[in-house]
Amino acid sequence: MNRRGFTLIELLIVIGLTGFIFTTLMAVYMQVKKLTYDQTRVSSQSAAVMDFAVAISYDLGNLIFEKYNTRQVFSVQKETHGGKRFDAFAFPSASLNGNPSVLQARSFMVSYFVEPDANGQDYTLYRTEDMFIDARNPYRGVAVPLVKYVTEFRVEGSMSGMDYEESWDFKLRREMPRYVRVTIRYKASENTTDENEYILEVRPPILWN
Repeated sequence: MNRRGFTLIELLIVIGLTGFIFTTLMAVYMQVKKLTYDQTRVSSQSAAVMDFAVAISYDLGNLIFEKYNTRQVFSVQKETHGGKRFDAFAFPSASLNGNPSVLQARSFMVSYFVEPDANGQDYTLYRTEDMFIDARNPYRGVAVPLVKYVTEFRVEGSMSGMDYEESWDFKLRREMPRYVRVTIRYKASENTTDENEYILEVRPPILWN
């Protein structure tokens, strides 16, 4: 009986085809993995922006405003870095506790602001809360990071809901804007140049005026 095995050339062809198929599958796998990772980052950033929108809407929805209390601050400090707008937004808010006979409220200062990271390139949006309302230092408290890779943070006020002003300072105007519009532009990651935009419009209630 004549037995014939594989020749060296046949073995090399099989090994070459196996390597080619493996390399192709690995390339496809890496592309799918990168796409999934990028989508996860985009989803994570979108979720962070939505969390920010919920937080600032809640803070403005619980706004306490006393016209003649000079210790309270409602201000937007306009800042520009590299042609981009980065505002600092500070205002008093409150936590209300229902009581059968007495309405109790705990007022505190809330601030939103953007700061650069260590390399000075990417900005992160922070929120702080402090029990003591100090007009001279409204950015006290522990800063909690909300959104990374922020490219613009703009806060505007309006009395009509149509004509928004770039800055609004309670100390100068002596009145609360009836409408507040917040615009945040951000990147999905530090490695991309694509920017997303989210616009939030809130009409704060006036609990005390």
